[in-house]
Amino acid sequence: MAQSQATDPASQVPAVSYRSVFTDTPKGVETDTLEWKAANSEVGQFARGHIDILKWEAAQAKSEASKPVMPMSHGVGMGSKKP
Repeated sequence: MAQSQATDPASQVPAVSYRSVFTDTPKGVETDTLEWKAANSEVGQFARGHIDILKWEAAQAKSEASKPVMPMSHGVGMGSKKP
């Protein structure tokens, strides 16, 4: 019976293999680092928290949308050839 072996304190126990939970996590997600004091002061400019960040992002999107785009700025357009 297998149960009698499990209750025997002298029976062999298989070794437990260690596998880190971080083994399969993506590497290189963050491309640059920032000193914590600079990051803290940057976030501190948003006194009301998340709502101020959302308003700031919306203002950034509007300012980017209002800038004129050069027709040939990305190398795409009439007369451009792909290599």
